[in-house]
Amino acid sequence: MGLAAGQARLLSITSRKSDCEFQSMRLSHQKIALARELADLSNEYQNSLDQTKLIYDYYGTGDTNTPLTYGILMTPSALNDYMPVTLTDSSGRVTLNSKYAAAARRAGIPQEGLGTLPSETMRNEFINGLADAGLITNATANTMLGIPYNQGAGFGGDTTTALITESGNIDDLCEYLNEMGAVIDITIDGSMVSGNRADMCLWSSDKTKEISADANSESKTSTFNLGDLLNGDVTVDLYMYNRKGKNPNATMATAAQTLVEDILNQTGEYLAQVLDLGDGYTQAALEYAMSEIKNLYVPKKEDGSYYTDFHDNKSGQFNQTNQANAPEYIGWINDDYKRTSTGHNHNKNRVSISNMLKAYLTYFADYLNGVDAVDANGNDKYKVQKGKLSTNSLVTDDKLYTFTWAVGSTVSSDDLSQSVFYDTLFNQICANGWTENNNIEDKEYLQQMLQSGMLYISKIKDDGYYYQANYATDSYIKEIADDTYIAQAEAKYNTQKAKLNAKEETLDLKMKNLDTEISSLTTEYDTVKNTISKNIEKSFKRYNA
Repeated sequence: MGLAAGQARLLSITSRKSDCEFQSMRLSHQKIALARELADLSNEYQNSLDQTKLIYDYYGTGDTNTPLTYGILMTPSALNDYMPVTLTDSSGRVTLNSKYAAAARRAGIPQEGLGTLPSETMRNEFINGLADAGLITNATANTMLGIPYNQGAGFGGDTTTALITESGNIDDLCEYLNEMGAVIDITIDGSMVSGNRADMCLWSSDKTKEISADANSESKTSTFNLGDLLNGDVTVDLYMYNRKGKNPNATMATAAQTLVEDILNQTGEYLAQVLDLGDGYTQAALEYAMSEIKNLYVPKKEDGSYYTDFHDNKSGQFNQTNQANAPEYIGWINDDYKRTSTGHNHNKNRVSISNMLKAYLTYFADYLNGVDAVDANGNDKYKVQKGKLSTNSLVTDDKLYTFTWAVGSTVSSDDLSQSVFYDTLFNQICANGWTENNNIEDKEYLQQMLQSGMLYISKIKDDGYYYQANYATDSYIKEIADDTYIAQAEAKYNTQKAKLNAKEETLDLKMKNLDTEISSLTTEYDTVKNTISKNIEKSFKRYNA
């Protein structure tokens, strides 16, 4: 290689090596940037683990499925005791959504408040504004306009609502059911019995109400007070038996199932009148009870054939004055017995209606209490299952359990409750002023505003006045870990981390290739440089000679 060519190659190698070293340095800076991104991502994920959400647990059962919303606080219902729970800013002004704000404007309420007591005319315009905004119907508005304006609502005045409730234990509830005339009619007749050697009987601790029917019997009805059946003052049992020693046939089984279902439906209608507080939760509890109780009273297999759940080992002499042990079971029982009057063997199937009704009420209470609730010993607080009554834990045996039931209203409708609710809200707006916030119905935004201290909860106290406080002071509002948000953050973290790791691996590969090329160029550079040096040395020797 000539000197000129060697020098040119040396310059080319030097240039390429410098370029490779620059690229390696640039990739190194990119790796540092990736490290910073990964650190930021990790910090973001760690912060997300502290993310919480606000839920509304009105019944105190630990339920976490009801997020806190503007509607729960500002729409009349049992969840807010039919009194508005206002959201207020640091100045005490009520935060309104667009619909409430439109009603306030129609009434002529300035945003800074009135500073004086409002007039009934202004209140009536507010009610009309609620109807115009679609918050209430025109019919409801007209009814409310006919109710005198409660100027003291929310300021120590009367807070009576249409839904008046009472509370007490099982004895108190049963006494109220009897006072309201809750009765159960039980009818049997010959159409329920197939075969002239079969009978269907209704026997009770109240001997005067015992009835029975064979294939030729006319309709017979006994009436019982529901409260007496639930508290155990009266027990009622349904019997089917066949004098030929066989199980009752399908006709009797179907009739018995229909009869028990009718009794439970009658019970459900009465309980819905008093235990459904209009909040959706108690209604769901009643629906749950009716759904679950069906598993106890259906005396048929899936193929339609008849069966009994248990065999009663206490068979023996039996008559109407010795009702054996039907009250000791939940579900259908079968046994063979010898009739006292004839000495003949018969097959008997029976179910305790009283225990069915107690199980029904227990399912209702269990739903409200939380089906996973346990007692001090860690056992299910309430339990209903087919079999021996002693294996069950029924709410009707718990004198400490508190029921809440509706007892009606002085107006006999929910009109007064809505009137008091909106009178109270109107008074708060007039007294404290208001602001409009179109985002307040977004539950996530609402949560952020409460947690950041930008908004407060104002709620009526026992003295009839409203007081402003932090959301954490409200016993119905609970702050819990937001598992959904945390799961989303974790998924984002894993995805982004995988992307960053992939980029880092790509950079590592490129840097490795550059290092290899730089090493090769260094070797070639040394070789060329050495060749040039030798050529120069030969040239000097030649000319010196």
